[in-house]
Amino acid sequence: MLGYDMSVSERGVRGTFVKEFLTRHRKAKYTQLCTVVDSDKEEEKYAMIGTLPQLAEVGDERVLAGFMDRSYTLKNLIYMTGIRIPRTMFEHDQTGQIRTLVQSMGARVSNFPDKLAFTALGAGTVDICYDGQAMFAATHLGSGDTANQNNIVTSANVSNALLDAAVAGGKTDRDNLIAELQADLWRAIAAISIMVDDRGEPWHEDAEAPGLVILCHPKLAPAMNIVVNGDIISDTSNLTKGLVNRVMQTNYPQPFTDTGGPTARYATWFLAKVDTPIQPLIFQRFGPKTSFPDTIPEADQGPLKALQSVEVQTIMRGGDMISAHTFFDDEFLVGARAEYKVGYGMWQNMIMVKSSDWA
Repeated sequence: MLGYDMSVSERGVRGTFVKEFLTRHRKAKYTQLCTVVDSDKEEEKYAMIGTLPQLAEVGDERVLAGFMDRSYTLKNLIYMTGIRIPRTMFEHDQTGQIRTLVQSMGARVSNFPDKLAFTALGAGTVDICYDGQAMFAATHLGSGDTANQNNIVTSANVSNALLDAAVAGGKTDRDNLIAELQADLWRAIAAISIMVDDRGEPWHEDAEAPGLVILCHPKLAPAMNIVVNGDIISDTSNLTKGLVNRVMQTNYPQPFTDTGGPTARYATWFLAKVDTPIQPLIFQRFGPKTSFPDTIPEADQGPLKALQSVEVQTIMRGGDMISAHTFFDDEFLVGARAEYKVGYGMWQNMIMVKSSDWA
């Protein structure tokens, strides 16, 4: 071990983790659906601000908005992972294997917020949001005497069976699937457009394409991309082209799984309005609140802030400074720790389009 610099190996491990984390985070999807909140305590309480009143003619009494009586609290949860590395792997210079292990861990940690966000969507028909109702429900309060508001659209005919038939290659089935998705898209846009606030005013200024995103499973994505981007459908101009900014897909099954059972409903999808101050989801992370200098590009600041919320942990000391763990077990430890919590933002900003076979 003479001349073996353990600190160099430790810096290399940390550098490999950081590089992989930042690379992966630039492809993260949760930031497109979540309002990201940097937390500095065990839990955060969200007292949602009441709807601002409309402007009134000069001379009328000014109406002031306050805070709603109800609030929404998110408590950070601790998540950890790690790997054991035999000390001899360093001594025998098997750095390629070590690099692969650490890269894999960096990727897992970077992708984990996506998993949390999509898991929250999957529980959205059960778990409550700030108004005391499930995130996706037909019982969100209207205004005054108006009926309850509903952010669920149930497809009349799109199902796993129709999707499977379309994937199998039948033109008629593909055309039927696309036509049904077009009809459901119109219904979803209409549903998000008619949301009103507690005074009966339109919740959204518009439901135009730049602010709309579709989230679906990769199995449904090819058909959905035709619905949104195709020029011609069944020898007819595509009337739904350009109604949505983009189609986002995720391999995580949670958003498309019926909470009443394990069956995945891959024909289910979501329409989100993401150009609002508060997104459909809230991603809360514990860590330092940092302001970066102007010299750091804005595109790099998000990944760096995400990295700051992760504690990279190493036990890699030998020689005179050997750690107790390495002394007894002759191995090094590399791990990561983070405190996160995902909750629901504004239910008015997301429509769940259930497949017809959803229980």
